[in-house]
Parts: sequence; C-alpha cells; structure tokens
Amino acid sequence: MQTLNDKQQRWLAIGLLLTTIMSIALLIFMPWYNSLTKTLEDIDEQIFRDKRYQRVIASREEVLTEIEQGRIEINSLGYFSAQTKPSLAAAELQKRLKEMVQNADGEISSTQVLPNKDADGLLRITVKVKLTGDMEMLRNLLFEIDVEKPLMMIENLTIVPSPAKRNRKTRKREQTGKIVVTLEVSSYIRKEM
Repeated sequence: MQTLNDKQQRWLAIGLLLTTIMSIALLIFMPWYNSLTKTLEDIDEQIFRDKRYQRVIASREEVLTEIEQGRIEINSLGYFSAQTKPSLAAAELQKRLKEMVQNADGEISSTQVLPNKDADGLLRITVKVKLTGDMEMLRNLLFEIDVEKPLMMIENLTIVPSPAKRNRKTRKREQTGKIVVTLEVSSYIRKEM
C-alpha cells in the first residue's frame, strides 16, 4: 500500500471535509428547497384562484341583469299566469275554461280546483272540468286550449259517450251523439320568493 505525503493528505482531508459539508448541506438544503418550491406553487395557484373569483364577482351584476332581462322576456311571452296568488290563478283558469267551452258550444257540468303542486320554481294550478258536447265541440276546445296564453296543458282526458235516451214513442234507446269529457287543465304561476 502506498502512503501519501503531507501535501496529498491535506488535499485529501480538504476534499473529504468539503464532501462532508456538501453532503450535509444537500441533506438540509434539498428538502428545504423542495418545500419552498411547493409553497411558491401553492401561492401561485391561490393567486390564480383569487383572480378567477374576482372576475366572477365582478361579473355578478352583469349576470343578475341578464337574469332579470330573461325573466322580463319570459313574462312578455305570456306563458305564465299574471296572477300572483294560487287562488286567483285558479279562479282565472276556471273562468277562461268556461268561456272556451261556451265558445265551442259545450256545457260544463262541474269544475273542481285540484291541489297545487311545486314544479321547479313554478306552481302548477290544475282545474278538473266535466263537460258535455259533441266531437266538433271537443276538437274546437282542444285547439283553443292549445293556442291559449297563458300556457295551458291537459293532464288527463277521459271521453265517454253520453248515456242513451229512451224514445217515448218507440220506447227504444237512441244515442244522442253527445259525449261526456273529463279533463284536467293545468296552468303555471311563478312561486313567491
């Protein structure tokens, strides 16, 4: 084995000392540097989120204005009843149905307001109507309900022939050509907030 002279031993000692110092420094510095880098990335991400939220908040008034404009446009279309109370809307629906049936040459035998139902921010008002007429009357009534504003929808429709009447002279039962129609008509109003 070869021995080192004094000068070589010093350089070896200095090299080992520097290697030890660098190893210890890397063991301490690298985790600290990685932690610092992660913290800086988190800060950048939070700044990005903050700016995005500020943009969203800044556009809040614009969005609210657009929502209000949309409500005005929907209301101007006339799809919903102008009444604010369910009882008034039901009375208006009954009155309008009575007018439609009379215009179609039919006869209402009964009307009944059914319980209101919530439907996505709207309140569904339903009226059950029983009426008598012929097929032409029914066609005219259905057409008028279809094109009417505020929007009306037929939920249930039942059609049965009117009971036959007995002829006094021949004592035979004769069909009258009339039908009995039962239908549930619904309209919507906006729920009060």
